[in-house]
Amino acid sequence: MAKTETQITIRVTNEMKEQLERQAEKERRSVANMVRNVMEDYLKEKSGAD
Repeated sequence: MAKTETQITIRVTNEMKEQLERQAEKERRSVANMVRNVMEDYLKEKSGAD
């Protein structure tokens, strides 16, 4: 069975990581899920601007 997801690694400042963790906690989701949703929204917005 083929994988449908892959993993990427990014670097952020300590401050950004803390902000991400606080926001994710407020939204009751994981940081990874929140970042993935933000990235999806960004890509949707940019693809619509073509």
